[in-house]
Amino acid sequence: MRFVILVLLLHLHFHYHSLAATPPRIPEYRALLSLRTAISYDPESPLAAWNISTSHCTWTGVTCDARRHVVALNLSGLNLSGSLSSDIAHLRFLVNLTLAANQFVGPIPPELSLVSGLRQLNLSNNVFNETFPSQLARLKRLEVLDLYNNNMTGDLPLAVTEMPNLRHLHLGGNFFTGIIPPAYGQWEFLEYLAVSGNELHGPIPPEIGNLTSLQQLYVGYYNTYDGGIPPEIGNLTSLVRLDMANCLLSGEIPPEIGKLQNLDTLFLQVNTLSGPLTPELGNLKSLKSMDLSNNVLAGEIPEAFAELKNLTLLNLFRNKLHGAIPEFIGDLPELEVLQLWENNFTGSIPQGLGKNGKLQLLDVSSNKLTGNLPPDMCSGNRLQTLITLGNFLFGPIPESLGRCESLSRIRMGENFLNGSIPKGLFDLPKLTQVELQDNYLTGEFPEIDSTPDSLGQISLSNNQLTGSLPPSVGNFSGLQKLLLDGNKFSGRIPPEIGMLQQLSKMDFSNNKFSGEITPEISPMQGSDIC
Repeated sequence: MRFVILVLLLHLHFHYHSLAATPPRIPEYRALLSLRTAISYDPESPLAAWNISTSHCTWTGVTCDARRHVVALNLSGLNLSGSLSSDIAHLRFLVNLTLAANQFVGPIPPELSLVSGLRQLNLSNNVFNETFPSQLARLKRLEVLDLYNNNMTGDLPLAVTEMPNLRHLHLGGNFFTGIIPPAYGQWEFLEYLAVSGNELHGPIPPEIGNLTSLQQLYVGYYNTYDGGIPPEIGNLTSLVRLDMANCLLSGEIPPEIGKLQNLDTLFLQVNTLSGPLTPELGNLKSLKSMDLSNNVLAGEIPEAFAELKNLTLLNLFRNKLHGAIPEFIGDLPELEVLQLWENNFTGSIPQGLGKNGKLQLLDVSSNKLTGNLPPDMCSGNRLQTLITLGNFLFGPIPESLGRCESLSRIRMGENFLNGSIPKGLFDLPKLTQVELQDNYLTGEFPEIDSTPDSLGQISLSNNQLTGSLPPSVGNFSGLQKLLLDGNKFSGRIPPEIGMLQQLSKMDFSNNKFSGEITPEISPMQGSDIC
């Protein structure tokens, strides 16, 4: 008798838990209506058509198969607010669930684990919180899991390591803590892994090097790891993008990174990496963008970098690099952005810079450079920003800059430049800032032939400029700062300056101006006129 009672109790126990794990089914249209009820804000009313007067297969965001089962639900970008109802579990044939770019809040319902055929789950750019439900480990067919930019907490979930078919895993932009589990190195098919923008610590596990299908890896930004870049990263030969920026990495750049022949983006900026620029980086023939800025790297730019023929961006600023900038840098055929500021470079700027017709930004400020400026920096008329501030450069400003219509910012102060200001420079249509102070420029203030309205700052202080200011100086309708102090300007200050209604700072001191300040200028406030 006891045996019969025990068997009966066990049967009731398992029957109860079976019901708890698998709630009674409801029709799919009712499950959808339950989802709509849990949505508290529907500003554009895209779900207003969700009613039983029409087939649920025609409802906004719903896709059905031939048997009228819901196989996809896409409500992305509808600005919806509310929670995700646990009745999502009744959409048993669902393959793709996308709720990205809304304002869903609360936990991810563990009942979602009952949708066993789910392959894509995109909940990115919402406000989901709490920990990742361990029950979702049952989603063995899941290929895409995107939780980017939510408020998830707790350790990085181990449950995801039980999803063998994952190809895309984005857990970035949350508040996950703890370490990157070594088990994150076991996926056979994973192509995309992002854990950036969390609060992770500890070392980056060498097991990451086992992800031989990986094409994109993002681990930086707000994470604070111990140690450096594991050499095993060099095993990821399919890798196209590697972003380990801003996460307190230390030590040297491992030469094994040179094995990543498919890499087109390498971001290691804002760390404490030290040692030399490993020459093996020159093996990255596919590389287009390399940012190693804001570290403590030392030594010279290796000759091997001459092989980086596809490089469009090279950022090495704020390091402790020294030596000459190699001439081959000026010969890189695709180079668009070169930033080397705040190092200890000496010698001249490569004279070939800009000849490729693609240069857009050049910043070599705060070094110890000498010699002339390259003559063809704007040969493709694409140069936007030119900064050589704080060096020992001499010689004239290239006349070609006066024809560079793409130019927006010039900062070439604190050098030894001589000669005159190129004709046409102040007429350039996109120019917003000109800083040529603290040089040895001669000649007169250029005559303005147009009415440029974008130029907001002109600083010519402490040069050897002479002559009178032309009346056309009043053409700069957007000018906010006009600093001409410490020159040899003479004659009368033109009254047309009074037309510069946005001018907030003006310094004409230590010149040889004569005559009285005209009534058009005297009411202007916040200016120093001598």
